Amino acid sequence: MRIQVILFLMFSFLTFNSKANENVKISTEEFQIIIQLQDSNIITGFDSIVPRKVKFKRGKAIIFTLLTGIFGGHRIYFGTHHRTPIIYAITFGGLGILPLIDLIHIVFTKDLSRYEHKSQIIMWGK
Repeated sequence: MRIQVILFLMFSFLTFNSKANENVKISTEEFQIIIQLQDSNIITGFDSIVPRKVKFKRGKAIIFTLLTGIFGGHRIYFGTHHRTPIIYAITFGGLGILPLIDLIHIVFTKDLSRYEHKSQIIMWGK
């Protein structure tokens, strides 16, 4: 049963990503308009353009936690210190308790950026 759920999640994830990478076809008129807009931004400057922050994908973090949680795979995804996955692997994720709590935090926390690049073993600790 668990294998079926994992395979379903992986298939759904791969299907969703493949749809996002399809090529978009535009006409030559639309292409010229895009070029003109880009040129006008170059002339006026990029002050009006606000850089967007790249956010972690919650779905990927959940899948990493489910598949490689006891080895700390989700912590590698969050960019943690290199010793954390080693400790997760040696203790099998605190006998499975740490990845379970991590999963709960990943699912119910709005802003996952506070978990990235943490050097602590316990992700949700202060």
